[in-house]
Amino acid sequence: MTTNADAPAGGVAGIAPIARSTVRDAVRDALRDLIISGGVDIDRPLRQDELAARLQVSRTPLREALHGLASEGLITLDPRRGAVVTKPTVQQLLDLYEIRELLEVYAGRKVASLADTSHIDEIAAINHRMAQVDDPVEWAQLNQQFHAAVYAPCANVELVTLIGVLAARAKFYVRILVSSKPPAIGAVHEHQEMLDALRAADPDAMEAAIRQHLRSTVEHVAPTLTE
Repeated sequence: MTTNADAPAGGVAGIAPIARSTVRDAVRDALRDLIISGGVDIDRPLRQDELAARLQVSRTPLREALHGLASEGLITLDPRRGAVVTKPTVQQLLDLYEIRELLEVYAGRKVASLADTSHIDEIAAINHRMAQVDDPVEWAQLNQQFHAAVYAPCANVELVTLIGVLAARAKFYVRILVSSKPPAIGAVHEHQEMLDALRAADPDAMEAAIRQHLRSTVEHVAPTLTE
């Protein structure tokens, strides 16, 4: 992944100043989007003083945000080099999506008989928006919203929370997927199959649709990664 040749030292592209009540979360969101959009170089140290100045925040919430991104796997905190954007590997992709498939299939079977018409219509609206979006960051955000909405009716709060955490960690790979238009279009069609299964209240069809969707992402993203 490369950045704009005119980006400042440290590989950091322009970022709008942060003005939100929860500064740490706002900084984390801004940095996550920057990483997902390719606005920083992989495996290159991030200059915290520069980031703090551009975001107009102190070093404390910035450090907290970096630790949060490290827990998501997007940042590696190296004792010698500091914070660097993690270089993803095929094995990390496979490990993450193996866990996602286990949890999302289980949750999907549960919600297949729980989702009502209004809820399904809400999910369908998100998928319709995804079909119209070209920006990879916005597409990845909508994709995360779609998956969160699908599993929201599940009565197991801890399960839904875990699925959300893993979906956030997967946004980097989703950005790679959406950078190629045919796979991104395919993902929208796979979402529709999940919606059809929900409307039919068919847990078997829901399981099949989820497995196909997640495995398709791995199939398209894995060749772009290097060990």
